[in-house]
Amino acid sequence: MTSPATTPSLPEALTLRELRGPQELAATVPLAHAIWGQTDKPEDAVMLRVIQHVGGLVAGAVDAGGQVWAYLEALPTSMTGVQHSHRMGVHPAYRQQHLGERLKTFQRQWCLERGITQVRWTFDPLLAVNAHLNIHRLGATVRTYLPDQYGEMENISAGAPSDRLEAEWDLNSPRVEAHLAGRPDQAWPEGKAFDPLLAGLPDRLPDTLAMSVPGQDYYALLRGERALALEWRQRTRPVFMRLFSEGFALVDVDLARRLYLFRREAPC
Repeated sequence: MTSPATTPSLPEALTLRELRGPQELAATVPLAHAIWGQTDKPEDAVMLRVIQHVGGLVAGAVDAGGQVWAYLEALPTSMTGVQHSHRMGVHPAYRQQHLGERLKTFQRQWCLERGITQVRWTFDPLLAVNAHLNIHRLGATVRTYLPDQYGEMENISAGAPSDRLEAEWDLNSPRVEAHLAGRPDQAWPEGKAFDPLLAGLPDRLPDTLAMSVPGQDYYALLRGERALALEWRQRTRPVFMRLFSEGFALVDVDLARRLYLFRREAPC
């Protein structure tokens, strides 16, 4: 079995399935380092086997030689019918092939077969590519902001507070079915989007709001222009928190324009 740090000359056909045995589970450690950096601290094979043993999911995308090129781990929760998805990552050699979406689709089917109807997970509020997958492609929604959720981190997100959004993926909902089928039905407001670097939210909010997010990968911005990256975090945190507290949900992402769409779900 080759190291996942070794890029294949050409992408191979991959099989999505639960990972099996100590060797495949252990292969996720160097894979995690290739995805999130050498300072990342992934779960080892023993912990992953524990997750499987107590009813969680550890799945991956495996080539014909048994090498794991992407993986996902998810845990049971104290809430009936709800799973928490802790990690999902794809080796750089296999990105831009919808492999993350395929892994989530595998997870959805696995959960529905076991009576699990909702999956939740966290992600950085300013990673537009992740938000696009989670919200636009999969149909998850966000109603919760978690400031500095994990404290100081040492991986590729080091240097900024570990704020997170919590995605809620209702596996059987019409919304999720529509988004997975490529038929999202969201009406975007006309006019210029709200730019959190230029102004604060108005006192009176419309029922739909489009907000600008960084025009480049947030972690690349953090490495190259840390002051600007921290300003984005500082300016957007109160915006997210106010919108969610007033009954809004994050319901769509326009990746090309780097815009998030918020819609009021309940009267404030």
